[in-house]
Amino acid sequence: MKTLKSVFTIVLLMAAVSMAKAQAVTHDYFIGNWEVLVKDTPQGDVKLPMIFSFADGKLSGKVINPETKEEGAMTSVEMKGEELFATFSAGGYDLTMLIAKKDNDQFTGKLMDMLEVIGTRIK
Repeated sequence: MKTLKSVFTIVLLMAAVSMAKAQAVTHDYFIGNWEVLVKDTPQGDVKLPMIFSFADGKLSGKVINPETKEEGAMTSVEMKGEELFATFSAGGYDLTMLIAKKDNDQFTGKLMDMLEVIGTRIK
C-alpha cells in the first residue's frame, strides 16, 4: 500500500511539472497580426493594428497608423519572462507597452504603465 502511494505521488508530481511547462508563454504566442485597443486615451479609445515577428533570432514589431496605413517599426521588442515589452513611437510620443497572454487569441497589458491595452489576434 505504501508503494502504491509513492508511485501515485510521483505520477502526480510529473503531471504537474509537465503541465507547468506546457503553460509557459514564449515569443511564439505573440507572433502575428493583432488589433490592439488602447482604452481611455485623451482622444478616447484608440485601435492600433500591430504585427510581431521573429527573424534571425530577434523579435521585432510594427505599428500601423490606422489613418494613413503606414507601418512604423517598433524601437525594441523583447520577452521579459512570460510578458512582451515593446517600445515604439506614435503620434509624436515615445511609448512603452507591457503585455501578457490572456487566452489563445487575446492579450492584456498596459501602455506607459497607465492605459489599459487589449489585443485580439487577427486571423
